[in-house]
Amino acid sequence: MNRESGSIPTAVVLLSGGLDSTVSLALARKYYRLDRALFFDYGQRAAGPEREAAAALAGHYGISLETVSLPWLGELSSSALIRGGADIPDFSGREEPEEIGAASRAVWMENRNGIFLNIAAAYAAERGCEIIISGFNREEAATFPDNSKSFLEAVNRALAIGCLSPVRVESPTLELSKAEIVNRGRELDIPWELIWSCYRGEELMCGRCESCVRLRRAVASTPVARRLNFAQE
Repeated sequence: MNRESGSIPTAVVLLSGGLDSTVSLALARKYYRLDRALFFDYGQRAAGPEREAAAALAGHYGISLETVSLPWLGELSSSALIRGGADIPDFSGREEPEEIGAASRAVWMENRNGIFLNIAAAYAAERGCEIIISGFNREEAATFPDNSKSFLEAVNRALAIGCLSPVRVESPTLELSKAEIVNRGRELDIPWELIWSCYRGEELMCGRCESCVRLRRAVASTPVARRLNFAQE
């Protein structure tokens, strides 16, 4: 992230309530003036706790949160993330590559991140914001290509044509693994107890889905592990 001398660009933040978007927000506020955070409700099972987490995090960092409802996205999707869809598979983190691929495909949503970023670009352009902050990461990019550097670069090429106002996407966590993101979160003293990183919409984070397992593995043996709201095994 770069800042021209004497100029502080304004950013819109995509905030899901999870680890990556929280750390990205905390990093971005050091360089940009944050206009608002956007939360997307697309019919996902965890929409309730995700929205609560995003609202609490936005309040913690003193920015407004706007919910964008996309019911049609959930209605057309076959992803297990959607309420009424197939069961979300448990994830041990020790699977063979074929099993990892199958678990990731179960929760894949066609062009979800592309849709989110294009909507955010419309918000940013209309409000005079130059930056969109998103929480991608190197670890998940291995199985979710819309978390990758090549995806971000392709989106930015499209936005350079599709927006009259200059808008670009940045991801402060793009090159980091989950463990490295946890380390940055510890340095920034993020409010760990507010985070929700679970695909299931239960009272506590299940600790068994792919998102939970990646987070649990990343915080293992760190003091912040006990501050996360996982269900007891």
